[in-house]
Amino acid sequence: MNVDPAILIVDDDDLIAERYAIFLHEAGLLRTETCSDSREVLERLSERTFDLILLDLNMPHIDGFEILDQVSEHHPDLHVIVVTGVDTVDTAVECMKRGAFDFLSKPVEGNRLVTAVRHSLQIRSLQEEVVSLSDRIDSARPKRPESFEEIITVSRKMFSIFAYIEAIAASPKSALIIGESGTGKELIARGIHHASGRKGAFVPVNVSGLDDAMFSDTLFGHSRGAYTGAEKARDGLISQAADGTLFLDEIGDLGLASQMKLLRLLQEEEYYPLGSDLPKKARVRIVAATNADLMARQEDGSFRRDLYFRLMAHTVRLPALRDRNEDIEHLLRHFTTQACKDLGKPVLGVSERLIRLLTRYSFPGNVRELQSLVYDAVSVSAGPDVSLRYFEQTLNYTDTDEAASAMESRNEEAGNPGAGLSAIADSPAPERTDGPVTITDGFPKLAEVEAFLIDEALRRSNGNQTVAAVMLGVSQSTLSRRTRRTGP
Repeated sequence: MNVDPAILIVDDDDLIAERYAIFLHEAGLLRTETCSDSREVLERLSERTFDLILLDLNMPHIDGFEILDQVSEHHPDLHVIVVTGVDTVDTAVECMKRGAFDFLSKPVEGNRLVTAVRHSLQIRSLQEEVVSLSDRIDSARPKRPESFEEIITVSRKMFSIFAYIEAIAASPKSALIIGESGTGKELIARGIHHASGRKGAFVPVNVSGLDDAMFSDTLFGHSRGAYTGAEKARDGLISQAADGTLFLDEIGDLGLASQMKLLRLLQEEEYYPLGSDLPKKARVRIVAATNADLMARQEDGSFRRDLYFRLMAHTVRLPALRDRNEDIEHLLRHFTTQACKDLGKPVLGVSERLIRLLTRYSFPGNVRELQSLVYDAVSVSAGPDVSLRYFEQTLNYTDTDEAASAMESRNEEAGNPGAGLSAIADSPAPERTDGPVTITDGFPKLAEVEAFLIDEALRRSNGNQTVAAVMLGVSQSTLSRRTRRTGP
């Protein structure tokens, strides 16, 4: 928090404004400024930097609602605490909708005012730290890339996650990984473990299929005779992961009774094996993962709020594959090589048309879906390349040039790529002038047209690839890849 925060008090009653200032001065918040004319607020904000505004609603000239709107538009990071005598739920809700940070009803006691002000300043300080950390992370690359060598990526989003993981790796606090199914949450958990430098093992367990008894026995172990059939003592996974990392996958599906036991483990850092009255010290870091909406599950009572706050001491949110589709080509080639090796086949090629098709597909199953599709496609591919037709039929999805794509797939099956295309190209056809491109003498190659359109879009956008990509109707990463391919 700023050691000397500046606070603007806006109230048309000078005595009330001075009273608030006295409360704040007595609490050590000395940089206060009062304003009794609401018409001067925006001018003062443009002249000086403030950390907080205390704002009355009912004022002549310009009321507090309009000032809230103006502050939200022109100074969105500035916190506003509304202080008003209109104490109704509707008024409070309306203030919050318009961007107020907090709402206090008059008359306000000094302690209540100071508490609200300090809370606002602390949150603002944390927000600034998060923005600063995000800026540093966005421009960072991992210092120890070997911690993430299992993850195939060229995505800036993923590199930002790696940098964040390195920043929190040494922390003993738990970490929560949130992402859709198939995004690689266990690989990220392994990355956290490797980056931490912990000497113990990485021990994963999927808790979604465990009832409370199985959960307790699996994690905590049991002593001899703890239950019928427990003929000898057994160490649980917490013991196996000593000085290492215990990865709890699908934590959102854990039952409430087990959630309570996990919460105690995180709070007390100790546990009781089944049948034992002697606690054991837990020397393990907990990393959990989920594809569930834990906020919604808190609302319906199926997930404990206090456990959520314990788990999310550090939080990693994984992007879906469709949100980092610059990785699709690299993953496709990696999985193709891997599948060919497993199946004892020569390494198959990957066509540009297949890459183009897959970068337009949404991949609801994310990286896991792509891996499974590639393995199956390699199994049935007979030509020199991974079968394009397999993906078109399996996904019920085609490239933009469906006729050429179908022809390529049929020739691929016949073992004669390119056959019949020359005959189509040589067939006479009437000149067309009703489309976006006019073709007269000679038919241009697709690569020639693509290169021309890319050059023209870059020329019109003064070299700005983001603007050029919008003009071309492709993603910036696709344009960047094709620019590298076609050359300057």
